[in-house]
Amino acid sequence: MTDLRTELGEAVAAAFAAEGVDPALARVTASDRPDLADFQSNGALAAAKALKANPRDLAGKVAARLEGDPRFASVEIAGPGFINLKIADATLAKRAAEVAADADHAGAAVVGDPRKVIIDFAGPNVAKPMHVGHL
Repeated sequence: MTDLRTELGEAVAAAFAAEGVDPALARVTASDRPDLADFQSNGALAAAKALKANPRDLAGKVAARLEGDPRFASVEIAGPGFINLKIADATLAKRAAEVAADADHAGAAVVGDPRKVIIDFAGPNVAKPMHVGHL
């Protein structure tokens, strides 16, 4: 199962590609302002600079392509060309059901070659000086 950010990133990359923009610029990250959006993309800023175009216009074209996608509750343009993405409740419910159904891994990525890892926590006496024996 791919994580939600990767899945949304692929959708945004496809929208960028449909506008003739390098899909590698369509990076999706968690929003710095969760009150405004769940995820955001600032790829229109870099793409517009490379194309010598208006970033807000380019972001509007990309957003128009994403608005029909049922995974998004809303797609909005903010500032000079940021694309704010709010996830639809149905998308989150579907993802939660997938995680709940995956009893073995609970949605975590499956490791190809699992290895045993031993973690040792030191418990030095803080009332005594530290020395190499504490390592």
